[in-house]
Amino acid sequence: MPTDLAVVRTRISPAVWVAIAVGAGALGGLAAARQLQVLLIVGIAGIAFAAVAFRRFEIGLFALLLTLPLDIYGRIISNPIPLTAFQVVLAVTLVAWAVRILTDAQRWLRLSAMDLAVLALVLAAFISVTFSAAPGDTLYAGVRVVFLWLFMLLVENGIREEKQLDRYFGVLIATAVFFGLFGFAQQYVPGFHFGSTHQNLSPDGSVNLSRAAGLFEDPNMFAGYLSACFAAAFAFAVHAKTRKRMLVLLGATGVIGVGLVVTFSRTGWVGALVGAVVVALTAPKGRRARIIGGGLALMLAVMLLAPGQVAERAASIFDTQRDLSNITRYGMYLSTVKMIEHDWVFGTGLAAFEQVYPDYRQPGTILSVRKPHQLPIAFWAEMGVFGLAAEILLVGALVALFWPRRGRPWTVFEAASLAGLLTLLSETFFQYYLYFEYLWLFVALCVVSSRLARMSLKGAE
Repeated sequence: MPTDLAVVRTRISPAVWVAIAVGAGALGGLAAARQLQVLLIVGIAGIAFAAVAFRRFEIGLFALLLTLPLDIYGRIISNPIPLTAFQVVLAVTLVAWAVRILTDAQRWLRLSAMDLAVLALVLAAFISVTFSAAPGDTLYAGVRVVFLWLFMLLVENGIREEKQLDRYFGVLIATAVFFGLFGFAQQYVPGFHFGSTHQNLSPDGSVNLSRAAGLFEDPNMFAGYLSACFAAAFAFAVHAKTRKRMLVLLGATGVIGVGLVVTFSRTGWVGALVGAVVVALTAPKGRRARIIGGGLALMLAVMLLAPGQVAERAASIFDTQRDLSNITRYGMYLSTVKMIEHDWVFGTGLAAFEQVYPDYRQPGTILSVRKPHQLPIAFWAEMGVFGLAAEILLVGALVALFWPRRGRPWTVFEAASLAGLLTLLSETFFQYYLYFEYLWLFVALCVVSSRLARMSLKGAE
């Protein structure tokens, strides 16, 4: 008769034992570092999560959605390099996925044209190390891009069914609803001092505007997250098949929208408008006219009823004469063009832009702002012709992804994924979103939704 220990051994798979061993080793290393108590707690939680993820790595995909909005408040250590809860969950889930690839007979790794285009970006990043003005920073940035690529691959290969994708969007939207309420509380609930807020200062040093940032360091990043989720939730509402579901999703969209408004991020507002237009264009034909009419009525109501600060902030979007932020962005655009003209072949090196930028800075711009704010031209400025080539491949891969579907109605997943992605892509003209995980999450969701739509169509035939 087997002993109790033998029974336990037969019930626990080798993958779980590997997870426990990896977690125990990590715990030992963390225990030797600073912040012993915090790191011990994190280590124990990491072992528990690893044991679960190694049995079913898809659970890690949902854990990523829950840890990603924590941003700086999910930071475990800051030195020698930042380590966040999201990164720990990503690393554990990637290892669990690798074990699945090696041990499971099913096909757990599929590559798309989009994945190969992002791989070209990875190569461009590492090539730029050779010519970089800050090789160490460029190498570190290249590693970050590698993990963004792996994050994409993980999502694309982990979501294999429409029901799973529906649950994934559900968690994404529900999380955004929570943080929409969180942002509202930061702005309007007295005594609510959790998370981050950003204070815009007047020339005399007084606070001109308080902006909700959720748990993000930058309110524009918080707005980017909420705007993409706003577009996705709106797409699900538009495609809802029952009135009850539509009302629930419209309510979720409204709550996320309220959180977006109190970020006072003009970038986020513009992105949300782009996303709403995409939702209207991909909606079922019978609903498009009503969506456009309702959208125009809503815009009119907002302009008439919005508080003074919101109206003033919206009116300043095109002000390049007095608004210092706009002046700086426009000046940085001119500087970036000059940097490209000076070295259009090799560039500054990824993440080395700020080392070179002071020599090209335009008069009247903010001295403390040195990092690029326009991602499309920053690709070329930082990585030269290799970055430009990667960017062209990325655009081509996106077009190729959805081009075959023309002539048939959009699925809700395709509409939500594309609306969220184009929301963020429009914002890259004003923000540097290369390391913003939500951008790559929506790229991955576009791949998954397109793949599942084609599979469904083949199954119907």
